[in-house]
Amino acid sequence: MEYQPLTLAIADDHNLFRKGVLELLKAFDEITLIADASNGAELLEKIESDLPDVIMLDLEMPEMDGVATSRYLLSKYPDVRILVMSTYGDEALVESLLEEGVKGYLLKNSEPDELRQALQALKAGKGYFSSGIKIDMFN
Repeated sequence: MEYQPLTLAIADDHNLFRKGVLELLKAFDEITLIADASNGAELLEKIESDLPDVIMLDLEMPEMDGVATSRYLLSKYPDVRILVMSTYGDEALVESLLEEGVKGYLLKNSEPDELRQALQALKAGKGYFSSGIKIDMFN
């Protein structure tokens, strides 16, 4: 399968998780990391002059969480592609993020191949939601 090149920024306050994802991403030759941060405010500073193709955000972070960061980004850049990552698979939460304009939601217990699929889908302008989440994206 041929993968499209993409640039990525990631914000997650759990250093072990974030560093693990960064290591995993090294195996995906098509992905170029342009920023990583421990919260939304720090991420916004780092991507101010260079918006990536996809932004991965942890849902719960100090200072500026994933919801607040998403809202800010979507108000300033309506076409931004955001992939929220969380341990929570609550369909109501996912649906509320959809209404906000988030295009992807990935459970943190997903397999590496699913992360790659999610990033590629968002890069292509499609939505992506973890296979463990049952929502109607078209209601």
